Amino acid sequence: MAEAVFQAPKRRARVYESYEAPFPVPSGTEDKLQEHRVYRAEIVNHHVIVRDPDHIQALYGKGYFGKGILSRSRPEHSISDKWRTVNDRCLPVVSFSKYEQWVSMARDALLAQGLDEEDANQMLESYTHPLELELTGKTVVGDGDGLDVAMHSPERREETGISPPVSVDQGSPEPSGYAILEGKRHPEEEIDSDCCGGKRQRRQGDPQYDPLAERYPHEPEQVDQKALSSVKCPRHDDWVVHCGCRVNDSLLRVVAETDADKQGPALTAGCEYVLVEEQEEQEGVDASNRTEQLLCRVNPIRIIEYLQLSLEEAFFLVYALGCLSVYYDEEPLTIVDLWNEFRSMQDKFETTYVAYHYFRSKGWVPKVGIKYGTDLLLYRKGPPFYHASYSVVVEKVDDSFKGAELRPFSWRSLAALSRITGNVSKELMICYIIRPSDMTDEEWSSPECIKRIKAQEIIVNRWVSSRERTDQEEI
Repeated sequence: MAEAVFQAPKRRARVYESYEAPFPVPSGTEDKLQEHRVYRAEIVNHHVIVRDPDHIQALYGKGYFGKGILSRSRPEHSISDKWRTVNDRCLPVVSFSKYEQWVSMARDALLAQGLDEEDANQMLESYTHPLELELTGKTVVGDGDGLDVAMHSPERREETGISPPVSVDQGSPEPSGYAILEGKRHPEEEIDSDCCGGKRQRRQGDPQYDPLAERYPHEPEQVDQKALSSVKCPRHDDWVVHCGCRVNDSLLRVVAETDADKQGPALTAGCEYVLVEEQEEQEGVDASNRTEQLLCRVNPIRIIEYLQLSLEEAFFLVYALGCLSVYYDEEPLTIVDLWNEFRSMQDKFETTYVAYHYFRSKGWVPKVGIKYGTDLLLYRKGPPFYHASYSVVVEKVDDSFKGAELRPFSWRSLAALSRITGNVSKELMICYIIRPSDMTDEEWSSPECIKRIKAQEIIVNRWVSSRERTDQEEI
């Protein structure tokens, strides 16, 4: 064994992101004007979970804290890799087998609530009945992140084939003074004293670019131009689609309802819809030769990805940075309560946290190292930029380097762990957490004990006889 000498980390070959910040708090001179945010986490089944998407992005993007519960590391789970345009919306395309799994999960959830199996099946059959919608645009292949939000931008519309919403009078200016049809004024068209000339202003065109969109979000009604082919203008004795005059709002609602009945059912707000790849049933055709079709169905169970923090990461954000508040049963926990709670949830939490705190303060990004048989893995900057440089085993000792070993090693187990670490291009490190001999158990049960604890690293190297002889011959 030898005293730790940190080697240069191994950079990853392809990196497609920039390094934002080491911590999710304002640290440099450029960040002084930023507001110090306090993020929220919850203890659920002995796990620390972050639910808010903005908090997830901040905690993982700045310091790479936690991991996605449905992803390998970065919380980037998407319901599908393929998306298709339907009625100005991008919907994910999923396989029939995956959709059946969701239906089965929803059925199990209903049965767990006490419903009869027959009632649960009838409910799911009615809820997941396919909708007859016309598929437009082209299929987009990607991770699907932000498609529903970004599709309103002109660039996203152009890429995905989504057309902007078409209003009745888009591209046709309204004749001055025209607001009455058949000699009657609609209640919504009453005089507005705030408007120029005493007449109420009308929102025109795409609400994304119209300054009146916030004030009059309910107008105009979106009606297909074909539906106006049967509406005549009493002023010009011509079809409205030709003259461009504005139609009375009450008549617009009738035309819109008629047009909706012709087009079929619309997508209900609040439901998550998916396109299921199913084989079209044809008489006299084998199952292997049937063509696939896309059916729009409601997703019976929504799976949302959260950020899971290790206990050491959560306590570091609370104690060292002060940017996280952890709730348990809807009540925020103090630092002392959180320390005692984590001690009861994980054996030797005090020792592993001191090691985590020590390496974080040195600029490393520690991650759980259980997949390599150790306690921690040390990354420079973060997992997207460098491979892990060290596998760390944490041990607790007293001032004389004596004490009950947390992980008793034999020579064989230590050699095996060193060999595994070398095969994955890492170095094995033993980090000794040195506890003062005069520290009582009462002091150890408080986070204030961290101020009196020291750490010492030692690198474990394998001695290979054949390599040693080769080096001597070269010398």
